[in-house]
Order: sequence, then structure tokens, then C-alpha cells
Amino acid sequence: KIKRGIKVNTPKVNLDKALTDEKWDYISFQQASHFSGLKDTYMPYMKELMEYVREKVGPDVKFLFHSTWAYSEDSNHSGFKNYDNSQMKMYNDIIAATRHAMKIGDFYKVIPSGTAIQNGRTSELGDTFCRDGYHLNLIYGRYTAACTWFETIFGLSVVGNPYSPRGISERQRIVAQQAAHAAVANPYEITPIE
Repeated sequence: KIKRGIKVNTPKVNLDKALTDEKWDYISFQQASHFSGLKDTYMPYMKELMEYVREKVGPDVKFLFHSTWAYSEDSNHSGFKNYDNSQMKMYNDIIAATRHAMKIGDFYKVIPSGTAIQNGRTSELGDTFCRDGYHLNLIYGRYTAACTWFETIFGLSVVGNPYSPRGISERQRIVAQQAAHAAVANPYEITPIE
């Protein structure tokens, strides 16, 4: 948890403690990345989990669904075999599972990080958004996801936003912002970034 700009880690916190720690505005749900495109892994657990969380936090909290990204083509993650080691199959399966989740869950909005990353991959940056085949690049990969979260939650365009993390190039910043903006506008389809 970040308190006054400082990250604080508290070990061994259970779900009840996290949910009642403070009054939340939003709570996000997502599936583990290697299962995120497998619709059957969402049920009945997601609906039961959402009911449990709602009971703990009350009716005013908005639920978000975080749609994750497909792995890099060269990923060696064991879960990539669920998608025949194909980035596009994984992306398409994640989109199908996300659409399914949005129909069965009580979600306020989808956070299309996976589509933002896939959009960014159409740029000259290519398939470089993951640092190890599945975790995001620490600079522009994470920044792309952060831009997606920001625009989804606040409804403000990130295009032209002057903030960027240390170490990012101007071109990477522009691609990340455009990729995120396009994903929020079209969460279920890839938009080429030039």
C-alpha cells in the first residue's frame, strides 16, 4: 500500500483485513495471467468472490475488471502452452474471457491493459513490452498499464500528459499514452499505433 508516496509492505494480510483496512472507492478483480484466457476458470469462483467482497465493503464500492496482457511470443512461461504458445491466441482468449466476465460480474468498468499492451506492440517498439516474456517492462510496459488505469478510472485522456517515469524516452511515452487511450476507447480490439 502506498501511504504519502511511500510503499509500505505488511506481511501476512488476509483478504478480510485488506478489505476492511479503509473505505475503498474501487476494487479490481483479475484472473492469474496464465488462466486469464480460460473462461472456465472464472466460474463459479468469480461470482462467489464478488459476493463475498461486496458483503465486506458495502454497496458504494465500484468493481473494476482488469483484463491482462498476452505473453511475449518468446515467453517460456509454462502457462503459455494453454494458448499453444501463441500471443494472438492468448490475446483473443483473454478478450473472450473478459467479455464473459463483464456479462456475469457486477463490474463498473473494464481496465483493458492487455489491449493497451497489444496496441503498443503494433508500434516500432514491437514485442518488447515484457521484460521476461510475461511481466511488464519496468518502464514503458508498466507506464502503458498505468496510463490505462488512469484513463479508465478518471475519464481523462492521457495523451499529452506531461508525466512520465524516469528513463522513458519521448517516443516510448507517446506510444504508451496512445496505446492506452486507444484501448480505453476500444477495449476489445487492437488499434495500430504509428
